[in-house]
Amino acid sequence: MYDLCIIGGGMSAISCAITAARRGHKVIILEKNDKLGKKIYATGNGRCNITNHNFSADYTRYYNSSSDLYDVFLKKIFKSNCPDEEVTDFLKSLGIITYDINSYVYPKSLQASSLMWTVNDVLKNLNVEILFKSEICKIDRIDDLYEINVSNRKIKASNVVLACGGASYRKLGGSLCGYKLAGMLDLECTDIRPALCGLKTVEDVSAVAGVRTHAVARLYSDNPENEIYAEEEGELQITNYGLSGIMIFNLSSKAGKILKSGKRAFIKIDFVPDVEDSVINNIFDNHSYRKKKALLNVFLNDKLAEYVLKNVDKTSYDTDYLINYLHNFKFEIKDLTDFENAQVTAGGICLDELNPDDMSIKKYSGLYAIGEMTDIDGICGGYNLTYAIITGKRAGESI
Repeated sequence: MYDLCIIGGGMSAISCAITAARRGHKVIILEKNDKLGKKIYATGNGRCNITNHNFSADYTRYYNSSSDLYDVFLKKIFKSNCPDEEVTDFLKSLGIITYDINSYVYPKSLQASSLMWTVNDVLKNLNVEILFKSEICKIDRIDDLYEINVSNRKIKASNVVLACGGASYRKLGGSLCGYKLAGMLDLECTDIRPALCGLKTVEDVSAVAGVRTHAVARLYSDNPENEIYAEEEGELQITNYGLSGIMIFNLSSKAGKILKSGKRAFIKIDFVPDVEDSVINNIFDNHSYRKKKALLNVFLNDKLAEYVLKNVDKTSYDTDYLINYLHNFKFEIKDLTDFENAQVTAGGICLDELNPDDMSIKKYSGLYAIGEMTDIDGICGGYNLTYAIITGKRAGESI
């Protein structure tokens, strides 16, 4: 008999287990993999980007959801405009020193292993039991207890936390099992989709595959001249299928939401965001004897310059038109890359099912859902681990 059974072994589960065990509770973690935190080892290219000091009160800048009121939900969870400080304080209490690189926060060693070795030692010291290779068959509510059927064993607990993670990175353990459990418990879930992933374009970009360039990307829906859904600046990577790079990953959740609604999604790329129009005009006016491709190569990769010129939608145009075209080069998004190539999962257990103060499920006493299983996903930069750690803490604090 356990006070708390946590299903899943990611960062939300770990923070929940540590928080509850520190309060004297008997805790067991059920993990389907052969070790905890497999996805954590892959975060930040192995350096483990835990959180980010770049936070403000506008959480819609960093997170996405199907719910229109998710910013209110996040404010209740985070309780302050500095959730990163709560994360670093929690890590410090475990004996982990963090390191700040341009607001991105990592373990001082710049290795995920230092985080995982630490939390494993802490869990062991707190007598948290961990059952690996655990496939959950069923969860039943019997009187005031939960009975969890796992393989050939039945576990009874007063409280259960769903921390199964999402469907992304299947080779690291991502699956649909958590959503199936949510369905068994009659919890409403939104449709899930990949996020923090590349975007497939209608246009053939194979001629410029491999090109990387500094740019600004603006996401639009059906009428690309009107509302901007989101904007990102950074390195654009062009691939055989379309667009990639951190800036595109940060737009992918909103792009997926547009496509899911049945609308068309477009991205306009500004290929020369840091070049004054007058500078481009002077280059073209003073060197008119040179070919346009050569002149564009002053500002752009040569393959990209050729691609832009081939796709200009007029046979005759002046320099001002070309400059405007460089600032507003349009791609139509037809799809996202799949879960295997996505860093997180968008969608999940509806926020209406949850109490944001402690992540408890409204319709069940003693049942919680945390982390990626819920309908909130963050942009790149440690925001998803921040959400995982704090939601896990909130559940652990309330048990």
